[in-house]
Amino acid sequence: MTVTVTVTLRPLGTGDIPELARHLAAVEAVDKTGEHYSEADLAEEFANPDIEVGKDIVGAFDGDEIVGYFAVYPRSTSGDIQQKVHVEGSVRPDRRGEGLGGLLVEAMIARADEVHAEQHPDVPARFSLTGLSGNRAQEDLLASVGMVPERWNFVMRTQLGDGTAMPVPATLPEGLELRRFEPSVSAAMHNAHNEAFLDHPDFTPWTEVMWKQWVTESRNFRPELSFAVVDRAAPDRVVAYLQSNEFDAYFEATGRREAFVAKVGTVRDYRGRGLAGTLLRHALRAYREAGFDEASLDVDSENPTGALGIYQRAGFEVESRWSNYALTRRPLR
Repeated sequence: MTVTVTVTLRPLGTGDIPELARHLAAVEAVDKTGEHYSEADLAEEFANPDIEVGKDIVGAFDGDEIVGYFAVYPRSTSGDIQQKVHVEGSVRPDRRGEGLGGLLVEAMIARADEVHAEQHPDVPARFSLTGLSGNRAQEDLLASVGMVPERWNFVMRTQLGDGTAMPVPATLPEGLELRRFEPSVSAAMHNAHNEAFLDHPDFTPWTEVMWKQWVTESRNFRPELSFAVVDRAAPDRVVAYLQSNEFDAYFEATGRREAFVAKVGTVRDYRGRGLAGTLLRHALRAYREAGFDEASLDVDSENPTGALGIYQRAGFEVESRWSNYALTRRPLR
């Protein structure tokens, strides 16, 4: 199908944030992704040090209106054996069926190829995209450029309102101590996250820049509801942790406060002691005491630690299933 001739592609800047926010809200209203973005959230995205503003976030415009967009997010890695690039995009619901999706996907992959050539041409590249499962049009469109589903994620949710039964609190094994997040444990928690997820599919270690951008300096981070477990025998090392976020845009859209479990993990030599479950139970009670209505998280279906069962035992239920699509490229030289 021919794309409407009035549609043009151009890079987005911070001045386009209000229009991009309107576009994303229109998409969520129809697709029911559960993802809500405020203008402040999008400003954080544009401040991402890994992207090149003016190239990596692009809008499809019909006049002054955004009718589609795509974004390309390289991962800043050191010594990695694969260039990893996450991509995303959407078409406004009332403009679907005009060929805009094909236009955007082709331009998106072309930009991802440029990033590969610019940053790590000597290693293979992997481009990834996550979308709600069961969308045949999405599957066909992505297949047209070689992106196929590899794995699946589950978004899980639990209610916290009055009358909701909370999971029975658990105690930590002897010698371990639960601490609320504070700046002095940030570096140790960062190290624990990289250590805990090293054996997870497609994990890329977080750099200090990423940790600062998306954890300690993020407007959505809730340090008072984030926790670390340390061993008193080695108190400078975090052995398990839980990071909490809250998104104002979710409350504005739904009227409900949601605590999002952004990260939870246990380093390998401390697994099997129930630390993740204990952290979740502690966090859920803290969320309810702080006035939250619900909590959510997402989990990789191939998580090697049995995380899905841990979350279910803590009271979380699967709400939606997401497909992880991927496209690989060979080294360019």
